[in-house]
Amino acid sequence: MKSLINNVLMSVIVLTFFSCDNNDDATSAASTDGFTINSTFHETVNAYISIDQSDNNADGYADHYNFMFTDGRITDSFGDVGVGYEYAYSVDSTSKLALIKVLVTDNTNLGTGFISAGNTYIGSSISTGTPNFSADSLIAYDGVVSASFGTENGIEYSNLPETSGVWYYVGTVGPTVIINAINIDYNTPANSTIDIDYTFLASDSTSITGHYEGTLGIILD
Repeated sequence: MKSLINNVLMSVIVLTFFSCDNNDDATSAASTDGFTINSTFHETVNAYISIDQSDNNADGYADHYNFMFTDGRITDSFGDVGVGYEYAYSVDSTSKLALIKVLVTDNTNLGTGFISAGNTYIGSSISTGTPNFSADSLIAYDGVVSASFGTENGIEYSNLPETSGVWYYVGTVGPTVIINAINIDYNTPANSTIDIDYTFLASDSTSITGHYEGTLGIILD
């Protein structure tokens, strides 16, 4: 089994070496890529999957996956900058974020295989009480990214602090992620795509639904 995760992750490493982020910021007047809160639609034109590499239980598979949907760009190239800030967000374009953490411990089928189409996965209902991008599922809009602490491929990045915008934290029932289709193209990274639906019940009982279909960026944790 160990060789399987190594093969999968090595393929992803090759992919990300050439193109860590192949999102295209594509949008249209009829876009359905985004999440809806209280009948208000918030567009998220880019999607990422973050794949855990640690394999702490040594079963040969990733321990968790993070699905992230945003109107900007995301990278983890700068490492943790501040407690709980695992990712960095594009300064000029990020104001919305949906992050759903999927743990293998909540989805036994992920203990024997990779994320695949036709499956519904349960997101984590663990909440640390404050936004923790390393541990929590959360959704936010109207956020303002802090002043830049680094530049990658000409894009300035920084933290998305909880002191700005409107935030929803996961409730006692974990989110759901429905994979309608997923294609990670190791030969032509720009062809990697995903078609996904998700639901999120916040701690204040707000029900949030989301959808995304398009290019997929891949991050290795």
